[in-house]
Amino acid sequence: MAGFAMGLFAVQTFWGFTMATLPLYLRDLAGSNTLTGILLSTTGIAGIVFPIASGAVSDRISTRWGRRKPVIAAGWTLACCALLAMTAVRSLPAVLGLLVFAYAGFFIALGPYFALLADTFPPEERSAATGVMFLVGGTGILSYLLFAARFYESSPLWPFFWTVGGIVLANSVLFFVIRERAAAVALPRPGGLFGDVLNERTVIRFYAGMLFWWTGLWMVSTFFIIAYREVFGVSIARAVAAFLVFNVSFVISALPVGLLGIRYGLKKITACGLGLLALSLALTPFIGGYGASLPFLVVAGASYSAVLAVSYPFFLRLLPAGNTAGFVGLYMACQNGTLLVGPALGGLVIDLFGYSVLFVAAAAAILAGLAVFLTIKEAPAKAN
Repeated sequence: MAGFAMGLFAVQTFWGFTMATLPLYLRDLAGSNTLTGILLSTTGIAGIVFPIASGAVSDRISTRWGRRKPVIAAGWTLACCALLAMTAVRSLPAVLGLLVFAYAGFFIALGPYFALLADTFPPEERSAATGVMFLVGGTGILSYLLFAARFYESSPLWPFFWTVGGIVLANSVLFFVIRERAAAVALPRPGGLFGDVLNERTVIRFYAGMLFWWTGLWMVSTFFIIAYREVFGVSIARAVAAFLVFNVSFVISALPVGLLGIRYGLKKITACGLGLLALSLALTPFIGGYGASLPFLVVAGASYSAVLAVSYPFFLRLLPAGNTAGFVGLYMACQNGTLLVGPALGGLVIDLFGYSVLFVAAAAAILAGLAVFLTIKEAPAKAN
């Protein structure tokens, strides 16, 4: 489980760069919160297309290295090359093009990696495996925030090199430790993947809930450091420290929350996580000061771990057998395709209503996702 989790170390390192450094880098070039949000939103196009395509390809190939690892390696290679190229250019159009390539590679790798969990662990172990995955893998974003993110003002190129190095190292460990089991290649079905999805009403409801809560999460996470700096009048370093508190709570809570999901039910723990996350985000900017906000971030981080570490194994229980990576690709498309909306909407809310309202608007979107999620009936584990 720990070796498998190193793949998430790479993912979380990339997200650390995306949340802590990329908005500052783009705002320096663009000079506007709204334009920064729009630029980041363009990556949502890759988030819709590539997880589905790479998942479908991964389900239908068979190589000496397995079905998932060749696609994961190809995606990360493209992402790393694009990030390294960004260090050599300062033209906004050129950066935008490279950004699309970086996210295309990232999303190509993401779907097959998460499908690899279903290939590697039986249903009864997946909640624990997901907890370990986010516990170990979450150190990627923690190490980024502790080191690379803090050096942006003094050395803007250092975060790029750190990100690429972390991705390469983590995936080397993953590929060395995990040996893919032999699996039958999924056969095309009448109607294709979307035809399969339309026959799964509970899966459609889950996707719909995700669209709401990830829109809210992207709204606040994209501008978290910028918003914290403005709401509480602190430096970038202290805003990064607040984001670090959130993520430390998220990482520490991942395994315990995953075990709670096994004991008390995946749906109950996911619903509690969504509700507490929305409440803590809505209250954060109104509680009187930077220091007083930190306990709310601890609660928000623990709640976020429930949304990630418990909702995913719950989702896997809803799936029919076969074509797992295709459904997981759509899962990733719903999660990351909302990048088309969330950052742009977040920037617009900030420019129209202020930084504090951003947290409230994000909480409202998460609560809408919770309302949809509660309509889903919990299913027994399936052997997919």
